[in-house]
Amino acid sequence: MNLVAFGLVMVAMPLMMVAFPPSGNLAFTDVQQWVGGVGLLLFGPATAYLAVRSTRRRAALRLTADGLTDDSSLTAVGFVPWSEVAGVSLERISRATMIGVRLRDPETFIASLSWFRRISARTNLRMFGVPVWINPAGLPDAEEVVAQIEVYRRSWADRPRYALVQDAS
Repeated sequence: MNLVAFGLVMVAMPLMMVAFPPSGNLAFTDVQQWVGGVGLLLFGPATAYLAVRSTRRRAALRLTADGLTDDSSLTAVGFVPWSEVAGVSLERISRATMIGVRLRDPETFIASLSWFRRISARTNLRMFGVPVWINPAGLPDAEEVVAQIEVYRRSWADRPRYALVQDAS
């Protein structure tokens, strides 16, 4: 909730810059309105996302027999089937601890994503060698989460799926 309040302040300031330009120096007015517009473009959507996210009670990470679903951030990739997961590790990026999910064929998986998630995953792959990063903020102990993901992966990754077929005769 603190981030939403911060976001609202960061939207209010550029909004005032655009809505109430100063009188006087025309060049300064243009610069102020330009900076205010950029601020609105940056902070408006981010604050809207945070506000919606704070009102939704959705699990940041779901583990099922079919795969994992990452909904931990705006750039989360969503559903990843166990058959695609090659391994999981806990990594430090700058000062943040993240859960990295290595994939068997990252390029094929990335190609199946929406354009926004595709850009994010491809950037992650180029910069860090792993296309799927799960933000463990708000999750229990990150090491415990990695261990649980590994248990699910080992249990379900190579198991064949059988469809129930009813005999028509």
